[in-house]
Amino acid sequence: MEDVYNYLIEQLNDNTDGLVYRGNYIFRFYEDKMTILEAVSGTLVNEEIDFSPVSVLTKQPIPFINKNNRIDWLLEIGFVVRIAGKEFDKEVDLDYGNIKRVVDDLQGATETINGKRYTFKTQEPSYQGYTVLGRSKYAILSVTLNITQIDSGYFGQDSVFKVDDYTLDIVSVTMNSTRRYYTSSKTKTTDNDYNKPIGRSMVFGITFNYNGEIDLLNEVKGKSDLKKTYTFTETFNSIDYSWTVTAESAQEIITPGGVKQLTFRFVEV
Repeated sequence: MEDVYNYLIEQLNDNTDGLVYRGNYIFRFYEDKMTILEAVSGTLVNEEIDFSPVSVLTKQPIPFINKNNRIDWLLEIGFVVRIAGKEFDKEVDLDYGNIKRVVDDLQGATETINGKRYTFKTQEPSYQGYTVLGRSKYAILSVTLNITQIDSGYFGQDSVFKVDDYTLDIVSVTMNSTRRYYTSSKTKTTDNDYNKPIGRSMVFGITFNYNGEIDLLNEVKGKSDLKKTYTFTETFNSIDYSWTVTAESAQEIITPGGVKQLTFRFVEV
């Protein structure tokens, strides 16, 4: 997790407000501030830098036995940031906004760091209270990250799925490709001659969170033309795979307090 920790600090320091974050540094307490001394390049002078310390509060790995060396991590990061006014207000606090920007960008993202691949599920910063140092107040913030790490392979979100012009918020996708063969019997389909393939059938099962895809909702409601077809596309590794499909069946999933989802079984035509 050291690579992810360093990457997170790098992203936090990439801001336009002059905010500085440091981890694993020896810092000194002054009367009313926290600073570190860093050497100025090309000189013998040390520069005093006001910064916000960043620390790993919790690091829990769950290893798997897959060949891709998958590890699921629960990582909690703590921050101590100076409160500019009398009280902490996340709506105007620059540090809170900067930390939230970084974790929002990581939500659902995949990153390759030093040869390992990571995918992130994040929560916005949580205010844990404040502490006083001299005449200054410092807010204590924490961020929880759920991270999956692999040495090789891909994540589900590496594929992007579309139906016509709708980019779907995918929950799950299954694809089934089946070869069709010549059969010597007109009344049976079990006497296949496997040396004589005559085609291929493609079947797709998809579940996605509904987000205004009205044409697909009409399929569920039984209001679409029976002969209506769609273009189903997967983009993976910058390659588009497309099929012309029709909806064999469609289902709407509605649960109180839950997200409206649609489930389709598409077949290639």
